[in-house]
Amino acid sequence: MPARAAVRTAAALAVTALAVPLAAAGTAQAAVMPTAEFMWAGDSGDGQTDRQVWYGPVFEDKIDVTASADHRTLRVTITRPGDSWTMDLAAPAGQTLAPGSYANAVKTPEMPDVVLDQPSMFVNGYSGGCSTLTGGFSIKELEFGEGTAVKKIDLSYTQDCDDRDELRGYLTATNVAPPKPVGLTMTVNANGTLSKAGKATVKGTLTCTKPVKVDVGGSARQEQPKVVMGYIRTQVNCVPGKTFTWTSPVTVHTPETDTPFIKSERLAVFGWVSTTDPDTKQYVSVSADKWVNLR
Repeated sequence: MPARAAVRTAAALAVTALAVPLAAAGTAQAAVMPTAEFMWAGDSGDGQTDRQVWYGPVFEDKIDVTASADHRTLRVTITRPGDSWTMDLAAPAGQTLAPGSYANAVKTPEMPDVVLDQPSMFVNGYSGGCSTLTGGFSIKELEFGEGTAVKKIDLSYTQDCDDRDELRGYLTATNVAPPKPVGLTMTVNANGTLSKAGKATVKGTLTCTKPVKVDVGGSARQEQPKVVMGYIRTQVNCVPGKTFTWTSPVTVHTPETDTPFIKSERLAVFGWVSTTDPDTKQYVSVSADKWVNLR
């Protein structure tokens, strides 16, 4: 079986090879994302015939590590299309998980409220099932974050189920705390501008907590006494730590596209800014409204 160091070296070279074109392209750097490796290997006779499988960023596998609120237990989930694993680890009752060896571990109780006086574990994925087991795990490094977050972990494990031969492997992970979604703020200025032709322009500010392209949109409405309505639309390349000004003309769509605005303190503007988070891929949007003075 290849040495653990060899597996990590090959993985690191693969990650480096993938990263070079991205850096050369000059793409924006997103927030630090979780990175992790998980490996299992089985002995001959366990149905896998000396098979070993590695999971990590090269294959875009997802590895999440979460601690219990009291830091006594850990739950690890590893997923890739068509394949999934879980790892449950627990310290004895009254203890918290910390660097060190946890020998003579038994199977994690199926009832979540059951707490044992000895270490427990269960690494489950291939073939499934395991009524009883003996095993152990050794934690080289472990750093908790806020709440149930885990910042860093490095451990190795062995597990011998009653119905198969020994399973062994390792887990390493850093920055495992889930990335926070991008934060956006928006304002609409109280004063807009009006051209001699009756074209209105409004502006405001926005901020972000990650480098993203932000879409700015919204609507504007003015009663003259007839109602004139339009929309605002623009984009801003936002970076954290700076307040950006957005400016957009109001494009009239009701009652006619060439209807002019007039001087007034009663231009009702409802605006929004939105983006797709580069890390979580979630759509994020915030809004703001204002009575705008057109002069």
